[in-house]
Amino acid sequence: MLEVLEGRLEWEKTARGICVKIPARRGSAFALFGPIIGAWLIFASLRYASAPGNTNPDDARSALLWIVLDGFGVSFCILLFWLAWAFTSDTVVTLNETQLKIQRRVLGIELVTHDFPTTDVHNFKFIPPAKFWSGKNMTDVRTSKIQFQAKNRLQTFAEGVTQAEAQALIEQMMTVFRFPEYLST
Repeated sequence: MLEVLEGRLEWEKTARGICVKIPARRGSAFALFGPIIGAWLIFASLRYASAPGNTNPDDARSALLWIVLDGFGVSFCILLFWLAWAFTSDTVVTLNETQLKIQRRVLGIELVTHDFPTTDVHNFKFIPPAKFWSGKNMTDVRTSKIQFQAKNRLQTFAEGVTQAEAQALIEQMMTVFRFPEYLST
């Protein structure tokens, strides 16, 4: 059974370690972008619903209409994918004494998995959110993350975590395996 670790993070103790679920953070544009796209698709479907039955295949206007309808069909598929990504994407971190496994999932389907031997992992640190490109003093919380080194490469995970969530996660991970602060390469 998953318990709240900190903020949005949920975790459970496994037989040999821990498993932590980190839901994706939706940005501030999410509340505006979704309804606009949804209204646009509804308008398009109502506007062109009866059009294909009344077209002549040799007419240039009907060819253009089919192109527009295909564009709306593709847009609808993109909207569905975006909604699935926004509502169901998460990162699952599984850690035991020998392996750190990071999975990125959408709709519970594993898209990307990275496995690291725990002896090669070190230097965990929280990367704070970056400022918006417009130069205002506001930050984009989706850009924060946890960074670590595995062998000679920097790796990141847990995009959108707060500093408190990152600290709680790293502390919980340290209870399973005592990662070194620094390893010479």
